[in-house]
Amino acid sequence: MLSVVVPTYNRAPVLARCLDALAAQDPPPGEVVVVDDGSTDDTPAILAERGESIRVARQNNGGRAAAKNAGVDAARGDVVLFLDDDVIATPGLVHLHAEHHRNRPEPHEALLGHVTWAPEIEVTRHMHWLEHGGPLFAYDEIEDREDVPWKMLYTANVSLKREFLEPFDTDLPIFEDSELAYRLTKKGLRLRYDPEALGWHLREETPARTERRMREVGQAAARLHAKWPQLHEDPPRMRAVGAVKARGAMALQRVGVHAFDDALDSWRAARAYRAGYLGVDS
Repeated sequence: MLSVVVPTYNRAPVLARCLDALAAQDPPPGEVVVVDDGSTDDTPAILAERGESIRVARQNNGGRAAAKNAGVDAARGDVVLFLDDDVIATPGLVHLHAEHHRNRPEPHEALLGHVTWAPEIEVTRHMHWLEHGGPLFAYDEIEDREDVPWKMLYTANVSLKREFLEPFDTDLPIFEDSELAYRLTKKGLRLRYDPEALGWHLREETPARTERRMREVGQAAARLHAKWPQLHEDPPRMRAVGAVKARGAMALQRVGVHAFDDALDSWRAARAYRAGYLGVDS
C-alpha cells in the first residue's frame, strides 16, 4: 500500500486543493495522512470536511521535519509518498509512484517526481529564474534519470520505502530532506526521476520572499555543515565588483531597464544566504 504524507501549516485554501487532487487520483492512494503542524487558520475545518477519507495527525508547531516524522509514524503503507501541501497532483501522479515501487521492490529504490508552477499562476520573470538557475528545484540539471544525485531528494514530491526511511533531523528547519538523503545514500539509496509524476506548485514568489528564504537557507546550511563537516561548502563570496554591478542593475531597474534582473536576483540571493550562514546583517 502507498501512503501519501502531507505536512501542513496555515495553508487551508491550498491544502483543500491538494487534498481534492489526491481524492481524484485513479486509482486512489492507499491512504492520505495529513499532519497539521499546529495550524491556527481554517485547516482543522478543511480536514474535518473530509471525514474519514483522510487520516489526520495533529501536533504543536514543531516544524517540517517533525511533521514529516509524525506522518511516517502514522502511515500504514509500505511506500511513503511525501507531497507538499501546496503541490497539486496531476492525474496519474500517485499511480506512477506506486508502479515504480511495484516494479522495483528493493528497499533502497526511491522515485522523484516533478514540481513546477501551476498553469493558473502568472509565472513572473523572477519565478522563471528561480527554476532555471535560481535557488529552487534544479530538475533541469538532472543528467541521468536513473541515477539522480541525493541532493535532489525533494520531499515536495518523492516516494520511498518505509522500511528504508530514517527519521528527519528535527534540528534542521530547512535541508531536512537533503540531510536525510545524505544518510540514506550511505545505505545505498537509488533515486530515480520521472517527470511524468507531475505536481503543480500553487505558490507565488517575489524577490523579497526569496531573499528572506535564502537567509533562512543560509542559517540552516550552517547547522547542516556543523553536523556533517564533510558537506561543508563556503558561502558565496560577495566581491566589491559584484556590489558595484548590483547597484548599477538596481539603478537600471528604476528607469525601466530589466536586462540584468536575473543577475541582480542571483546577487541578492547570494548576499542573503551568506548573511544567514555567517550570522551577520546583509
